[in-house]
Amino acid sequence: MNKALTEPKTFKERIANVQPVIWMLLVITVTFSFTGDNFFSYGNLLNIIKQASPFLILAIAETMAVLIGQIDLSVGNVMAFCTVVVAMLINAGVPIVLASAGGILAGLLCGLLNGFFIAKCKVPAYITTFGLGTMFYGLGSLMTGGVSVPALDSGFRFIADGDVFGIPMVLIIAVAVFILVKLLIVRTAFGRNMYGLGGNREALFLSGVNTAKAETLIFTMVGVLAGVAGVIFAARSASGHPDYGKQWEFNAIAATIIGGNSFSEGRGNIYKTALGVLFIQILKTGLNISGVSPQSQSFLLGLIVVAAISTDVLVKLKKEN
Repeated sequence: MNKALTEPKTFKERIANVQPVIWMLLVITVTFSFTGDNFFSYGNLLNIIKQASPFLILAIAETMAVLIGQIDLSVGNVMAFCTVVVAMLINAGVPIVLASAGGILAGLLCGLLNGFFIAKCKVPAYITTFGLGTMFYGLGSLMTGGVSVPALDSGFRFIADGDVFGIPMVLIIAVAVFILVKLLIVRTAFGRNMYGLGGNREALFLSGVNTAKAETLIFTMVGVLAGVAGVIFAARSASGHPDYGKQWEFNAIAATIIGGNSFSEGRGNIYKTALGVLFIQILKTGLNISGVSPQSQSFLLGLIVVAAISTDVLVKLKKEN
């Protein structure tokens, strides 16, 4: 098809093709610049970056599950479990690099277990990830006795508070993860299989791809990313605790859907997820500065997510009709 025929030609058409989340970002940024004191201050922007970095990694993990037509309700608990593992390893005198690798390995094993039950045993993803996520939370609670495990190593804190040439280390890690995942998606069979599983699983199977193996691999990667987010979160909080993952799976799903990714047809990408993360983090920070209660914030975020999912469903129905 002629490229000139498919591109929007008028200013109105170009405006209509802008992602809704971009307009939402513009609205809340302008609003909070007037309602919140020091919203554009260096300290506040740095705070947004530090909080958004592990959030972005976890949301990318959730996006990978969504793009294969599944959902992972365990990412928050997996992340929290990994904070426990890395904190306990540091307390045991394990070097920071190995302790961090241990936390990521714990995430890998959690993801592999999810993938095994979903792809091999054919247990629905929402049941598997909810059940195993609860199990990971329980295991973390047993390991810690329900209390925080300190991780006070100064070198470990560098992950959260350090910088390289003025660039926060957490941002460097988040951007590196984003680039690596993007390359994995666009340059390897992993990415082709991911979109194939979400778009037409049967056609992918008939082309000779072991769909069960591909799906297991994707959920394993979801676990790895949750482990990376857990390491960053443990460094930020200087501790590990099984409660650290509460509501994070909802926020990750919210960022994925608000960004414009779809539960159906394997449509979407991690750029949209990054926009969703930025929107939610700016919204939360702005509401905090404006003195809005956490309960009201949860209500507002839930309302936005319902609206986004409803829009996705309506668009799909419109296309089918």
